[in-house]
Amino acid sequence: MSDRPLWGGRFSKPPALEAKILGHSLGVDQVLVSVDVEASVAHVAALRDADLLTSDEAHRLEDALHQVRDAILSDRFTFDPDDEDIHSAVERGVTDVLGDLGAKLHAGRSRNDLVATDVRLYLRTLERTVAAHVRALARALVERARKFPNDPLPGTTHARFAQPVTVGHHLCAHAWALSRDLQRFADWRARNVVSPLGAGALATSTLGLDPDATAERLGFERSFENSLDAVSDRDILQECVAIAAICSTHLSRLAADLVRWTDPALGWAELDEAYATGSSMMPQKKNPDTAELARASAAGVTADFVAVSAMLQGLPLGYQRDLQEDKRPTFHALATVATVAQALRGAVETLRIDTDAMRAACTDPALYATDVAEALVLDGVPFREAHRRTGELLKRLESERRTMRDLAPDEWAAIGVPNGADLLDPDHAIAARSMAGGPSPSSVQAQLAALDALLGPEDAKG
Repeated sequence: MSDRPLWGGRFSKPPALEAKILGHSLGVDQVLVSVDVEASVAHVAALRDADLLTSDEAHRLEDALHQVRDAILSDRFTFDPDDEDIHSAVERGVTDVLGDLGAKLHAGRSRNDLVATDVRLYLRTLERTVAAHVRALARALVERARKFPNDPLPGTTHARFAQPVTVGHHLCAHAWALSRDLQRFADWRARNVVSPLGAGALATSTLGLDPDATAERLGFERSFENSLDAVSDRDILQECVAIAAICSTHLSRLAADLVRWTDPALGWAELDEAYATGSSMMPQKKNPDTAELARASAAGVTADFVAVSAMLQGLPLGYQRDLQEDKRPTFHALATVATVAQALRGAVETLRIDTDAMRAACTDPALYATDVAEALVLDGVPFREAHRRTGELLKRLESERRTMRDLAPDEWAAIGVPNGADLLDPDHAIAARSMAGGPSPSSVQAQLAALDALLGPEDAKG
């Protein structure tokens, strides 16, 4: 056991307890143990290639690194009070095993470039897991939409009934939003291909290491272009959290629709009991808690993005200890998106949709006011005039306690829309909107085909 930190040679006293507590990050970064060992093994190979280690020494170091990793993962490793983080714990563990040979491990590298590398390696796997869950949710929406390409429900603006669309069209809208999140993750993935290892503390080293070879060993496309940038920047984390925040907004909006659809006042859908909870006081309640928690979760992920951005802004070049605070919000944001996407997938797949109740809600003739105005436009009336006439009609009918359904054929003819009664039908209104991207059944089928192509098979990875 060490009685001082790895960097303690220049110091005559240990950190104050409160300073030590503040600087301790092991509880957050211990999840990096596997990638820390992976990066360390690649560094050992670089030291061997630079003739700073013999092949036997490199082999023994690699074995010790794997031994320490396995001990930590199986909870057999005894952490030292001076283990500030997982990186120092791994190095200390290797030195405990190998003595002076273990002390050679850190030559030519710093925790600055090691941490930056570890996080990129960890996010490479974590992001794919998150994207896979988001993709699975999008596929679930597509599969549910496929079952309801013709079934009408009132679409809304300002949370008020506006015009009829279809259940399939509505569910596809959520899937399209998630597909853009997946594209963002893929774009991010194409940038997370640069290895910082070899940049050292900020200015590389004099030991003749080959960072390109190290990058290749770690599965990166290339090594850093500028060592100072490599250890200073965290835009790869910031961007990933930004994508997670955008995605969480889309998840929150889907959750909001689930809460609304399952409101007994509407009766459009019912959550499966596995995705609802009861009340501690009111026996009759079936609360949409899963959807409500999913809706609220976007606030935390957005806060994570703000935390990362605020921590980074204003930092001068070079590593600053501020950067220790990049991991907690990053890991939380991605874990939250993964958890919420899984929960919403289950809720969507088991949701019982009442298409009769949705169709019944489409009987309100006010939903077809735009169709009446557009019928006048097709007859040559300028749209603003058609809009005014239709609005005046609705105002008059309201004063007469009537609706457009009460208009007689001669009244429709006097308005200039002889077939007006036929327009007050959800199937007619939806079919008439056959342009690409619209709610008509043919358009929904085209959207489903496009989403199938974008999302790939149901078991596709992120």
